[in-house]
Amino acid sequence: MTALLIAIPLISAFIFVPFKEKSKYILPFIVLANIILLFNLPLDTAEFMGGWKAPFGIVLVLDSASFYTLLVVNIIFLLISLMPQITDKGLSIILLILLASTNGLILTGDIFNSFVFMEITAAEAYIIGSSKKNYYGAYKYLIVGSIAGGFYLLGAIYSYLGTGSLNFADISLNMKESFLPYVALMLFIGLAVESKILPLAGWVPDVYASGSPLTPAILGTGVTFTMIYLLSRIFITVLNGYFLDVIYIFGLLTLILAEIAAFKQEKLLKALAFSSIAQAGLVLSVISLNTYDSLKAGYFHLLNDATAKIILFVIAATIVGSFMKNKTAGISFSIASFSLIGFPLFAGFRSKLLILQSSFESGNYILPAALLFSTIIEAAYLLKWNIHLWYENNEKSERIPWNIVLITLILSLFIIYIGLFPDTYLKIAENITNGLMNYKAYVTTVLGGM
Repeated sequence: MTALLIAIPLISAFIFVPFKEKSKYILPFIVLANIILLFNLPLDTAEFMGGWKAPFGIVLVLDSASFYTLLVVNIIFLLISLMPQITDKGLSIILLILLASTNGLILTGDIFNSFVFMEITAAEAYIIGSSKKNYYGAYKYLIVGSIAGGFYLLGAIYSYLGTGSLNFADISLNMKESFLPYVALMLFIGLAVESKILPLAGWVPDVYASGSPLTPAILGTGVTFTMIYLLSRIFITVLNGYFLDVIYIFGLLTLILAEIAAFKQEKLLKALAFSSIAQAGLVLSVISLNTYDSLKAGYFHLLNDATAKIILFVIAATIVGSFMKNKTAGISFSIASFSLIGFPLFAGFRSKLLILQSSFESGNYILPAALLFSTIIEAAYLLKWNIHLWYENNEKSERIPWNIVLITLILSLFIIYIGLFPDTYLKIAENITNGLMNYKAYVTTVLGGM
């Protein structure tokens, strides 16, 4: 049954190829069917493809971490599907295949399978990235992504040489120490592109700033969430925290350098693209502290960032002129901005506070300093853009479609709700953390206590 989370969107994509003009209106129902199915699947189970038991066959693992990550990613796809105006002709088919591949990445317990799903995800992302005839940005993404894919494949090969297995649980038990540095380095390079870690995130501004609201809205939220989950699964559950100190350093550098770059941008979408890179760096540096509280804080912030970025990217790419003819959209944009900065009463304040608390408790004072420094820069450019959009005198202003205004408004009100009552997001973050850190339960689920 778990495999249907991959099969339903994949088969639907092929069925609706002849009706691609209407597929954007069918997309929400398929995503909703996936979410309903997810809630009817048993937790802490492993499904063996073809009846081949692990570690010899392909396995799909549904524990608390993969369940809640699937829930978040599928809800993101549902929200995007409810705004058909942002989906270019034929891209709904691509979104269905992308949904299938991201679900596969989250569920797979096999390193080679994760490579296959990652390549499918990348292929769909290249197509989405070429929206609005952004061929240069998509080509740049293709080159960097292809190189990264090669490194990830090498990591999978070295994993097999070091264990004789491709199964995550088996690799975590039997990896030879002499192979560990090479495996970790190769896999990190492979994942750094999609996780948006500098210097391998250079493709992001050109792709996200193409003018297509779909491109940054889905790549900067759903795909990023999936890739950070996969990186967490590999380096925390499978490699037991090995190499996290290196990821921590790269995360900090990404946070600071990307925020400085965002401050210097003269185009809103490029500023938001660098902001997206910076927040990915922050999340990965927090996760890399590898404590229960830091991992929970990292995923809490990732949830808040994904919520805010859907609002910011969609409105920034669809707004023409100022907010004076789109006051409701402008209010939503401002609320998302305030959350990203970390103003009190907004969701981002809660997660940044939790990051500071978990860092101090683990004896880390560098991350809080970097976070406070980056927040000052973030506040400067986001407030500048808000003032510009509210007070720009542009007679060519056009109204944003009502459904986009409604969805972004609901999300912005939810940001305020989470700022006041954070338990919903904290529960999701806690469940993801429990699944990632409970190494023994993962191995038992997959290998049956071997």
